[in-house]
Parts: sequence; structure tokens; C-alpha cells
Amino acid sequence: MVGDTLRNIFHVEIYALIGFIIFFTFFIFVTINAFRMKKEEVEEFSNLPLDDQEAQGVVSDKSQ
Repeated sequence: MVGDTLRNIFHVEIYALIGFIIFFTFFIFVTINAFRMKKEEVEEFSNLPLDDQEAQGVVSDKSQ
């Protein structure tokens, strides 16, 4: 039933192509940004799960 309905939609294949292009563009954008990140940012992000100071209410000097 769903397949028959989709086959009756005029140019339904264009929606799959547009979805793929949007996904692929977003993936390339994220990959380029990941490779262009500074090493300090990567270290800061990698230490976020281990940093308990903000969870305990202590504000670090970095945020001020």
C-alpha cells in the first residue's frame, strides 16, 4: 500500500536525491571542521567528561 502510494507521487525519486545531498553536505562540513580544529580545542573537548569542577558548582577561570 505504501509502495503503491509512493509510486504514484510525481517525481518521488527527487526527494531521496535531495535528502542524500543534504546528508552528504552536512557530513563533509562536519568532517572539514573536525580536521581544522585547533589542538587546544580538541583537548578541551576530550577532557569535558572528566572535568568535575563545573558539576560541583566550582567555576573555573577559563569561563570568565
